[in-house]
Amino acid sequence: MHCLRCAAELEERSIDGRVRAVCPDCGWVDYRQLKVSAGILLEQEGKILLAKRGPECGAFAGTWNLPAGYCEADEPPPITAEREALEEVGLRVKAGRLFDLYYFDDDPRGNGLLLVYEAALQDPSGTPPTLALSSEASAAGFFGPDELPEPLCGAGHGRAILAWRQRALDCWVPGGDLRFCPHCAQPLQEREAFGRQRLACATCGFVHFRELKVGVSLVIEQEGRILLIRRAEEPGRGLWALPSGFVEWDERPEAAVCRECIEETGLVAAPPTLIGASYYSDDYRGPGINLSYRAQAVGGDLRAGDDAREARFFALDELPPPEEIAFSGHAELLAGLRRDSS
Repeated sequence: MHCLRCAAELEERSIDGRVRAVCPDCGWVDYRQLKVSAGILLEQEGKILLAKRGPECGAFAGTWNLPAGYCEADEPPPITAEREALEEVGLRVKAGRLFDLYYFDDDPRGNGLLLVYEAALQDPSGTPPTLALSSEASAAGFFGPDELPEPLCGAGHGRAILAWRQRALDCWVPGGDLRFCPHCAQPLQEREAFGRQRLACATCGFVHFRELKVGVSLVIEQEGRILLIRRAEEPGRGLWALPSGFVEWDERPEAAVCRECIEETGLVAAPPTLIGASYYSDDYRGPGINLSYRAQAVGGDLRAGDDAREARFFALDELPPPEEIAFSGHAELLAGLRRDSS
């Protein structure tokens, strides 16, 4: 191997506790890094889009994968996922929330991370989309959870596809206020059950247990400043808050907080670190548990989106007063950050 800066031949040295390739002339060190790839999870009528890797792909040729590819250095992963869908199967899609991320070490091209985004067609017409295959794909189609093709691709694709399959088979989400039993369709009645008044079915015995909501919020720091959004919707319309939202029923909290960051601020967050958990009861939508995370922004462009009408960074000594913070938990967290910095 030769140095990328001066073309001198590299030699191996112990750097930071590991053997690395180092240039003896200019001192450049080859720090090997994880590859980052991004792909889409596109569903149509309960089926998932998969493409079969062509013989020109080399790695994993002949296996079935999600439309995906490596991220360019200046390209946010959601944009990569959209680009790869267009290039590989000819579909224009919009990447949505992060489905999950997968570390892989089975790719001969190097270890890495696969970020999978749920996606929707940009111009849905109601008719089955027409696929246009590239040289990287020898076949493509939509497959139900019980008809997945084999073999599935490595590099995280197989695990993502099987996770989707499990979700598809297990999915049942009660919506709104329950009126009828989900098991036998008989009307629910309020009665004493397990020490409290609950909705229950007199026919089959089903009991509806109301559950705490799970929310997430994110502290994004930049040069000692904290990112806040001004809310455009109730609760807290016009007040300031951390980027935040509810966790979907089939979503990991870390994925949810990164999704909310992209949706509300346009910024892509690095894998977040949990810094706290608190109970709240001051939200008219119901009490819940809020998980607070901290992360660095690693991409994207700052812009207000979703239910935020403004997004900006505040120095710790210039944070809005508590009465201008939408949620008491956010106000307490920000006050703690201010105290810790003094």
